Amino acid sequence: MNIDLGLIAQGLANVLSIANCIAILAGLVVGIIGGMLPGITVVTAIALFIPFTFSLPPATALIALGAVYCGATYGGANAAILINTPGQPGSIATVMDGYPMTLKGKAEKALYVALIASCCGGLVGAVILLLFFEPLSSIALKFGSEAFFWMAIFGLTTLAAMSPGNIIRSLLAGAIGLALSTIGLDPSTGFPRFTFGFSSLVQGLDMVVLMIGIFSISQMLLLLEDNSEYIAAYTRDATAFKEALRELFGHNKALLGSCSTLGTVIGTLPGAGGSVAAIIAYNEAKRWSKKSAQYGTGITEGLAAPESANNGSVGGALVPLMALGIPGSAAAAVLMGGLLAQGLTPGPQLLANSADIAYTFITGLIIVNIVMLAPGYVLARVCARILSVPKLYIIPAVIGLSFIGAYALRNSLFDSRVMFVSGVLAYLLMKAKIPPASIALGVVLGPIIEESLGTTLLRGRADDSVLELLVFSPFSMGFIILSILALAVPPVMQHLRAADGSPREKRGLRFSPAALKRYSSLTVVLIMLAAAFFYSRSLELSSQAGLFPKIVYGVIMFLCLLSLLNTVCFALPAAPEPAGFRRYRSVAVAVAVSAVSLAAVAFVGFYGAIWLCMTALLFALWPAFRSAWPRGRDIVKILLFSTCVSVALYLCFTTALGVYAPGPFWSAS
Repeated sequence: MNIDLGLIAQGLANVLSIANCIAILAGLVVGIIGGMLPGITVVTAIALFIPFTFSLPPATALIALGAVYCGATYGGANAAILINTPGQPGSIATVMDGYPMTLKGKAEKALYVALIASCCGGLVGAVILLLFFEPLSSIALKFGSEAFFWMAIFGLTTLAAMSPGNIIRSLLAGAIGLALSTIGLDPSTGFPRFTFGFSSLVQGLDMVVLMIGIFSISQMLLLLEDNSEYIAAYTRDATAFKEALRELFGHNKALLGSCSTLGTVIGTLPGAGGSVAAIIAYNEAKRWSKKSAQYGTGITEGLAAPESANNGSVGGALVPLMALGIPGSAAAAVLMGGLLAQGLTPGPQLLANSADIAYTFITGLIIVNIVMLAPGYVLARVCARILSVPKLYIIPAVIGLSFIGAYALRNSLFDSRVMFVSGVLAYLLMKAKIPPASIALGVVLGPIIEESLGTTLLRGRADDSVLELLVFSPFSMGFIILSILALAVPPVMQHLRAADGSPREKRGLRFSPAALKRYSSLTVVLIMLAAAFFYSRSLELSSQAGLFPKIVYGVIMFLCLLSLLNTVCFALPAAPEPAGFRRYRSVAVAVAVSAVSLAAVAFVGFYGAIWLCMTALLFALWPAFRSAWPRGRDIVKILLFSTCVSVALYLCFTTALGVYAPGPFWSAS
């Protein structure tokens, strides 16, 4: 592609007009705030903002939508860092080192690292979009279904590097995530699977709904295990921003550049998205880092790698859209709707007929990622003060927000129930050392793996070349080798580090059948029995609809068996058991109150149920955190807090976003 410097200069001049600068700031603020809220995805944020752009000039409208896209992609990091809850699927890998930094008292620095890395990633992605979108789109088109299949498998095998010492259970968690994606209609035949007569399950389990439950609810329950007043210690650090800049640009320039570029390239592949880009970037950064053993403990590199790749994928996802008219992600598809609403057709015609608008939009993305530092900095300082709020208030508010956030996605009370149940189950699995982040990765990659496998098999059967296409094609061979290395390198590196004298957990052949009585072992047994049940149901499906479920549930049973053998034959000394039920009393109370509140929606309405849930939780948890039952002023505080939060949620979701929520039975006409 020949770069027209005149058009770039003209586009830059257009972007810097007052109207476009206001549009950039408005879009960024809306996007960042929307990205932080569970349930308001990047797609939702862009879709909700589109109506406000109808009366704007085309270039201004596109710049504003691009700002929302970039802001929302970054915004999910704030919630991931502060409360261990990714605001967006692309922020899954951010929790690995972001939340540990918060627990170390470095929340403000972590927020600034994420902001700067996101701006750098987005900037690199936008520049690559400007310079190379035509050749990159050509490369993306060469990726067939077999390449997508093995790329997703490679993303799944990175779990081995993410959880050294717990590889089997990390892979098991990923397989559980794949299993969750099998519920609903088979993508190839449209045949319903594992719905058990519930029509609500025909649509399947929404990925974002599961994310909210897996991270939000489970994390709130985890916070209830101790009676500490705050999530983490927080003190204002005036040097945090300078320190973040110094670490990123002093020692990690190569990391930022490589991960941003990797995220952009992965973003060009339709369906991959920021979540895949962030996870692969995190794994590769860890694999080649001299500090690989410190990843997951709260280091700058472990936070910068996924965030730069996640935001780099924005420019990548727009490559096929701008060059060929093919959106590279769901968010890009919604943005395409914004283009069409302005009478613009993306692809070659856009450059031929409206090159000035196209270059204004692309150069606008560059400016957006530079300007994002300002509102991001202000909002980061504001968000950091969440840690100054007692857990007693944060936990009920997040649970209430999670209920309405899950409901808002499809206006479905069933989704809120799925979110709650998945959160409780994720908490129980977490106690069995089955990591929720790995489950989330399986949920994200499951649809990509199944759809790509089905398409590849159909293509291969058409010309009798299944094996050649699935195994021996160049892209397949490349990703197969990478997947094998991803599984083999972590244990080898762990062994080499141990040989160098670094401490490691001593494990030897220690046959101990009694280890099967532990909670973690009993949980694995239950998972294996459940997998056997679903495997038997898979046999009743057609060969096409049942293929992927049979593979997934077979893998789960195999990994469960490996885990049990590992427990029995290489048993570790039993860890001290927690102090009875007292430690989990608050957790049990929170689960019971939340369940009753969800059941009460039909009687008191959705917002009434949220108010009831928060009020009951505050009353029930008050003695655990305050060592006394609430009285007088305390009761007024509880009622005022629950009412204010409920009204704020109503104004945000129903009044501003138009989310219809059911009222109490007596208000029905």
